[in-house]
Amino acid sequence: MKYFIALCFLCLLSCTNKQKEARNSTEESIPMELRPSVEKHPVMKFDQPVVYLGKITEGDSISYTFHFKNEGNMPLKILTVNASCGCTTPKWSKELVMPGKKGFIKVSFDSKGKEGKVQKTVTAYCNTMPSDNMVAFKVEIDRKK
Repeated sequence: MKYFIALCFLCLLSCTNKQKEARNSTEESIPMELRPSVEKHPVMKFDQPVVYLGKITEGDSISYTFHFKNEGNMPLKILTVNASCGCTTPKWSKELVMPGKKGFIKVSFDSKGKEGKVQKTVTAYCNTMPSDNMVAFKVEIDRKK
């Protein structure tokens, strides 16, 4: 059990490093008029940042849409969205999300070759402070019969 926890921790660290590199490159691509400051910045607030999607059979695909609200005082722009692995594909609101309005990140997960309890993360890089905004989903995958 100790080795499993250590392995999970190492996997999390390796994903985080890749995501930090992506964050640094996307922060530079924010247009000047959308760059946040202490006084004026968007806030990405998810309805449910972590969800359990139930049980599926290996090989099945499942989708979920994370909804968020911009609770800040300037428009929110999603620059890019990265998933923790290639089995998860994100789509997101491409237009500016004005203060008080809602946006989305839709994820599709392909369970081919997966088994057991799985948790995947998706990170949206935006003009928020900080720029990375993470959501996660959990799913149990039964072996194909």
